[in-house]
Amino acid sequence: MKTKDSLVLLLLAAFMVACSNKYQGSATTVVNEDGTCSRELSFQLDSAQLVSGVYNADESMLRWDKGWQLSWGIKGDSLRYAFPVGLKAYQALSRQCRKEGRSAADTILVYAKSNFASVEEMAKATTFIVGSLRITPRITFKRTRGFFRTEYRYEEVYPQQRINWPIPMSKFFTKDEIGFWLSGTPNLVGGLNGIEIDDITQRLKTKYTQWVVANDFELTYQAILKNYSRIAAKAIDKQRFVALHDTLLREYSRETDLTAIYMYKSKWFKNFFHSDVYSEILDNDTLMREVSTTQRDFLALSMFKIDCQLILPHLDNSPLSSKLTGNMLMANDVVISCYVSLPNLWSFALLGLILVVSLVLLVLMRKKR
Repeated sequence: MKTKDSLVLLLLAAFMVACSNKYQGSATTVVNEDGTCSRELSFQLDSAQLVSGVYNADESMLRWDKGWQLSWGIKGDSLRYAFPVGLKAYQALSRQCRKEGRSAADTILVYAKSNFASVEEMAKATTFIVGSLRITPRITFKRTRGFFRTEYRYEEVYPQQRINWPIPMSKFFTKDEIGFWLSGTPNLVGGLNGIEIDDITQRLKTKYTQWVVANDFELTYQAILKNYSRIAAKAIDKQRFVALHDTLLREYSRETDLTAIYMYKSKWFKNFFHSDVYSEILDNDTLMREVSTTQRDFLALSMFKIDCQLILPHLDNSPLSSKLTGNMLMANDVVISCYVSLPNLWSFALLGLILVVSLVLLVLMRKKR
């Protein structure tokens, strides 16, 4: 089972390498006292977009309009340059990067910054495109002025993302296991030693593999069933195919080469039934589009990660750091919030002045007596 677990993770890792430029980035948000705000997003683009400046919607998770100002810089360097990079600058940087064993595209960060009149306006302008999913937050900011203190409350909520899997995680995991596996909450390994932690994580990894494989099979099986009438020469009739569901799932789950069956499903069904009639469906991109979209959404969401920094009034030197990941979004809504309560110095000064004046008046009244 460990081999199969590793293969599932290998599929995810391979997808991550292929799409590393698309689904990772950072967001720095500054909120001012009056509710105006700014947001700067940083991300990577491929070489074609970096040089031409022509945006390719299929190769980025972000959408921006004319209100966003674009620039670029080198990772770890605070200097910014006008976007796009330009061919000569990119070629020079590529030569330097090759000497250091890295690529220019992975060294360059693109920055998109915009100012907003309100946090609600900023929320509408912040949409991440992950596969076919559109992830847009709800943001609120409230300032409450009291006599002695002023309170600031900020909350940014990213809604839970539901992949169109036919089998929910709850069929394999408890609620606490789902939370721990996807977001680390609750902590199921607190106080345990390394061996005990490994036992728990291996058990959850096995469940995760079983869940992914079961959904991969179910999506494929339902696609065949939905289009069964299209098969010209049926290996078996539809009723028999339905009756074989559990047997097919059991044999499908026993496979050790998950990469092969993920890439070549028609071959697996051909070997099982000794007939290639199901290839009419499984090799038809149009009929399998829903299956492919769901699988891509799951893999893309698994790779999605944004490092967030939030700066509220009077906290310029103490930004709140947090993260937003696709795995967290599979489990629940992700809430990024901050509460700040600051003393009103003027109120204490006024109170002190009142006390001083009161004491002076009291002394004067006593002298008159």
